[in-house]
Amino acid sequence: MARHLLHLKTRSMKRSILMIALVFLAGATFAQFTVGPKLGFTMSKLKTNFEDVKEEARAGFQFGAFARIGKKIYVQPELIFVTKGGIIKADDATALETKVKLSTMQIPALVGFHLLNLKVVNLRVMGGPALSFVTDKEIKINNVSGSIGEKNIKDAIWSFQLGAGLDVLMFTLDVRYEWGLNNIYHPQGGTTYDMKSNLWNVSLGWKIL
Repeated sequence: MARHLLHLKTRSMKRSILMIALVFLAGATFAQFTVGPKLGFTMSKLKTNFEDVKEEARAGFQFGAFARIGKKIYVQPELIFVTKGGIIKADDATALETKVKLSTMQIPALVGFHLLNLKVVNLRVMGGPALSFVTDKEIKINNVSGSIGEKNIKDAIWSFQLGAGLDVLMFTLDVRYEWGLNNIYHPQGGTTYDMKSNLWNVSLGWKIL
């Protein structure tokens, strides 16, 4: 069963990456096409319905590639490696602290609008869905009786991103907020816990085309 699920997950990732590659190639036929690498910083938090806990953010990073296709209105597919997660602290005498770090391969599909589109400076807004495939899970608990394990975290994270960007010459700066859409907590033993991944990200890209 585990091998079958891994096979399905791998096939899904390959199909998604192939679709992104086709969009990148198709963009070459548009009047305005940009592609390049990007890297950035993230601050993520896990929003839960756990009782008597405090949720804290943890820092992470991202890097990958983007394409931007269009003029006034544009589409921006990306393929990004992103670390996300959060810190959950028990607000009681147990002092239980759970640190969750998720390594993901993320595929945002954004639609944007140029508020200002000049030769030297561009000002943009954008938004759209993103799908993250969890490639690695690192969960550290300072108490063996913790209720969260790797099996409790699902392998796919759906989210929605909204943000703004500024381009100066060949450099492109984006600031976005990402809302988690699906419950990423996989219940064990009939529990009804809810967990969503939210984050801020700031990225700097380089337009090589």
